[in-house]
Amino acid sequence: MKKMVALISALAVLLVAFSGCVGDKNSAVNGTEPNNSGENLNPAESTANISELNESAVNGTEPSSLEANVTSTQSVANTSELSKPASSITDSSNSGTGVNSTESAADISKLKNLPEGFEYVGSTTLNASDIKIDYNAENVSKVVGGSEGMYKYNESDFYLDVIEFGNAEATTNLIDAYKSSFKPLTEGSRFVDESFNGHSAVRIADYVTIEGKEVPRYSYIWSNGNYVFVVTGTTADDSLVRQLAEATGY
Repeated sequence: MKKMVALISALAVLLVAFSGCVGDKNSAVNGTEPNNSGENLNPAESTANISELNESAVNGTEPSSLEANVTSTQSVANTSELSKPASSITDSSNSGTGVNSTESAADISKLKNLPEGFEYVGSTTLNASDIKIDYNAENVSKVVGGSEGMYKYNESDFYLDVIEFGNAEATTNLIDAYKSSFKPLTEGSRFVDESFNGHSAVRIADYVTIEGKEVPRYSYIWSNGNYVFVVTGTTADDSLVRQLAEATGY
C-alpha cells in the first residue's frame, strides 16, 4: 500500500512538471513573454513600431518636437534676412561727403553758399567731346558730360567745372590724363596735395605771361563719387581758388 501511494505521488509530480513545460512552450509559440510589469510584449507590435520609424526616416520626417525646432529656426533665419537693410551703393573715393544723387552737375555747379565777395554769374553745359579736349582725356571712357559754373571776385574770374562719369573708376583716369598734360616745372612742385571737406585734392600751379612777366595761376582738382571737380581762377592768390573749392561742400 505504501508503495502504491509513493508511485501515485511520483506520477503527480511528473504531471505538474510536464504541465509547466507545456505552458512555456505555448508562450514561446504564441510569441509572448512576461516582462517586469506583468504585461506581455507582442513582437508584432514591436515590428510595427520599428517599421514606422524606418518609414519616418525615409520620408524625411522628424518627431514633432524636432520638427517644431526646425520650423522655429527657419523662421528666425527668415526674419533675420528680412530685417537686413537693402544694400546701398556708396562711393568714398577721395571724399568725406558723398555727392547727393538727386543733384545734377548743373545743380552742383551753382553754389548755394558762396564765400564773401564771390558772385555767381551763370553756368553753361559741358559736353563729353569738349571735356575730353580741354582735359587731355581723349582716351578716357565713361565721360557723360558736365556743367561749368562761372563766378567773379572783384576783377578776377573763377570757374567751377563739375564733370560726370559713368563710374567712379573713370574719374581717376581723367585726373591722371589732365596732370600728364603739364610739363615739369624748372623750380618747385607743380602738383601739391591738400585736404579740405574731408578729402584730398591736388593743387596745380601753372604760369601765364602778362606784360612780359610770368605770373602764377592755380587750380584744384579732385573726385567725389562719379564726379570730378575742377576750380580755377584768374588770380595769383591760390587762397581764393581754395575758398571756392571748399564752398562746393564736396
